Amino acid sequence: RCIRKGRLMKQTHSKNSLFLMEILLNILLFSVLLVVGLQFFSKTHTLTQKTGQLHAAVTSCSNIASIFEAGDGTTTDILTFYPYSVNLDNKVIIYLDKNFNDCKKGQAKYYITAKLNKSKHTQLTSLTIRCHTMDHGKQLIYELNATHYTPLQVGNDTRVKGVD
Repeated sequence: RCIRKGRLMKQTHSKNSLFLMEILLNILLFSVLLVVGLQFFSKTHTLTQKTGQLHAAVTSCSNIASIFEAGDGTTTDILTFYPYSVNLDNKVIIYLDKNFNDCKKGQAKYYITAKLNKSKHTQLTSLTIRCHTMDHGKQLIYELNATHYTPLQVGNDTRVKGVD
């Protein structure tokens, strides 16, 4: 009987060791999957934030382009629509908060520059609109060009060639 008890204890000990190894392997596998899953969700969250930021920048730049194109080919209408904007000759700087709303420079998380480019030979005026972050890198988020056509004015004393 003593021999049989020894074999029984060895078999039980062997089964316990195998069970513990199986548990450790499951914990290791679960840990690896957890790390991979957390990295995936972290990257997804970052990508979602950048997409939201890009969407808001596109919307803001498009709004400025629409104001410019509907106006008189100057930055006057932009300055009127954005009261906290700064006018620097042919360039306007518009400061935006974290929700892309007009704000003062001290509260800004983003800024938009709108640079006026006048052509000497045509009635076209273009505006280069760029949206940047206010952090140390001042990263460019989005850029858009808008064009305004100012039609020629015809007076009573103006004659068009080839027309009687």
